[in-house]
Amino acid sequence: MEIHICTDYSLIPPYAVFLLLSCAAGLSLQYLLNIKRGVNRRTAGFITLLAPLMSFFFGLLLTYAASGGKKTGLSSMGGLFGMYASVFTLALITRNSKETKVTIENCTLVLPLIYSISKTGCFFAGCCHGIPYDGPFCVEYTGKIHETGCIFPVQLAETVAFLVIFIAGMVMLKMKCRNISVYILTTSAAAKGLLDFLRESHTGKAFSLNQILCIITIAAGIIYYAAASKKARPAYSGTAVKQHNCGSAA
Repeated sequence: MEIHICTDYSLIPPYAVFLLLSCAAGLSLQYLLNIKRGVNRRTAGFITLLAPLMSFFFGLLLTYAASGGKKTGLSSMGGLFGMYASVFTLALITRNSKETKVTIENCTLVLPLIYSISKTGCFFAGCCHGIPYDGPFCVEYTGKIHETGCIFPVQLAETVAFLVIFIAGMVMLKMKCRNISVYILTTSAAAKGLLDFLRESHTGKAFSLNQILCIITIAAGIIYYAAASKKARPAYSGTAVKQHNCGSAA
């Protein structure tokens, strides 16, 4: 089965549409989660206003810096830095450690959803496309904007993978799991790092900048999880806890 996509769009590029949709869906959910989990409405509102501005700024900055000033465009990793920058900016202002922990976790929960929807835009626009591939569900782009032979639908694979991660994160929140942010970040970094091998832009590279940042994220997540587990271990002796480590041995 071959998928054909024409890139002869004239007025509104699909990437812009899905990027706006991803921001609207992600930021709305982030705001609702913050309110539902006891974050001050003003703080939740300022995070929602600040997050898109910082995401676009860092997204553009990382692309520009990584290319030595030769390219412009939005980097997903830069966008991630921007989302967290908005949360930490409000944390420095409010100095409420309890709220900060909640807002960080809520930010992490919505990131896979934002990325999933935005990659749908990449799929229809033809950017960030995959390596040559002639198997099932291969994609062929034609038109003025992009024109390729049969290639792997890596953007579609990212959309599905990160949607699954988002759903898993919401289930973990419902189950009151511990260290949700660590699970989501490490799983997302692993998925993005592995799928990056299937991008056409990765050809000729041992590791891309995205993969290096993903490896750093995974390593930091593992170290943090190990330290947090060691610190929390005495609390399990003879006491009941509301949260638990999902998937870990009892």
